Amino acid sequence: MNLSEIIAGMPEGGTAALPPGEFEGPVVISRPMTLRGNNTTVWAKHGSVITVTSPGVALEGLRVEITEGDLSETAIEALCPVRAADIEVLGSVRGFGGEDGISEIPRTLQLGELSADGENTFRMTVDIPAAARLVCNAAGIRFSPENIPAGKSEVTLTVTGSGSPALVYTEILVESKLRRRIYLCGRFSVNAPAVKDRVIFTAQPVDRSGAPAGQSNVTLTLNQPPESITAPAPKPSTDVITDVGAAPLPENAPVLRLTRGQRVPLAQYVGRSCEMFLTGRKLGGLDIDPYVFMLNEKEQSFGDGGLVFFGNEQSPDGAVRYHPDDGRVSVDFTKVDDNVKRITVAYSVYSGNSTKNFSLVAEPRFSLYAGGKERVQFDMDGLSGEVTVVAAEFYIYKGEWRISAVGAGYRDGLVKLCNRYGIEVSG
Repeated sequence: MNLSEIIAGMPEGGTAALPPGEFEGPVVISRPMTLRGNNTTVWAKHGSVITVTSPGVALEGLRVEITEGDLSETAIEALCPVRAADIEVLGSVRGFGGEDGISEIPRTLQLGELSADGENTFRMTVDIPAAARLVCNAAGIRFSPENIPAGKSEVTLTVTGSGSPALVYTEILVESKLRRRIYLCGRFSVNAPAVKDRVIFTAQPVDRSGAPAGQSNVTLTLNQPPESITAPAPKPSTDVITDVGAAPLPENAPVLRLTRGQRVPLAQYVGRSCEMFLTGRKLGGLDIDPYVFMLNEKEQSFGDGGLVFFGNEQSPDGAVRYHPDDGRVSVDFTKVDDNVKRITVAYSVYSGNSTKNFSLVAEPRFSLYAGGKERVQFDMDGLSGEVTVVAAEFYIYKGEWRISAVGAGYRDGLVKLCNRYGIEVSG
């Protein structure tokens, strides 16, 4: 069921509790209701992604994104009073009073090579419609100032090394009454010179003369304005910034159960690495093998080395490995080559007989394990005559790895899939 159908089926005053994952917009909410997310993204190629035309609407726990249009396009438009809490936006908003207008902030900051033995400093100029606070939970990263006013501001970013080589991958949150996110990437090297006052972003001029002034249609409860926030307690430090990219996984967290077509961010479920298994009950004598394709932005493989299987047990970057002892596949996302934008995981019945296919596999399940525990399940029900099945795809989206549950395949075997990804094989 798509999001428009969920909203249309909601009784007046009801609550639509969305699962983790992504829903495609645009959508219009034209009756009183609550749209409540749970690590849920609502997106559209162009704005507006969500339009509210009725009073009595609440938006909670959502990330709302413009994916292809200019970020000056409207992500959320409120034509009536609406309550909103814990909302992250990629794009502009309308009907939010002082929050209306374009935020000239970077989406990603590429810091490059950094000194691991001292302080590295960078300068950026941002232009935001409402006062905000800059927040980062990574040890060794600080801002001056942390609280920035509406309009144009210059910010100094200081990144301090731990003395050891390490990868920097973390996030900066720009928190006003809405939340916006900046991804921060770089690499500490022991012999690299310290960076001093390098300019990494300069906001373009912003014309907010057309933005509506005065009373907002929206009551926002994400954060208080920065000027009313007391100084936060000191953050617990960690030894290296690399460790900040993935928070410790909760021991007793419930297993995430995906449905076909669902897409979710990976970090909160598996951290930076995971192991993949295909399980089920074979109803016949089948030999099923995994095939993992490392793909570039054009969804083409990096030659024969970009296909990991029993004949090539490790990708050139060492990120993906096939383990012949138990058939599992492991992936370390911190090692994935920068040119790899998508990783497709497929399973194929090894047989020249088309009668041997996935109709002979009962209850096929694709699972991700991390920290010795099952974290993600995808039951691939409904398979019949497929000889080769794409279980899932991992892909980079806005600087983070996500998983898409596919569960679809080909009746004519692996050849068609290989050819699709630029690997020439014979039948």
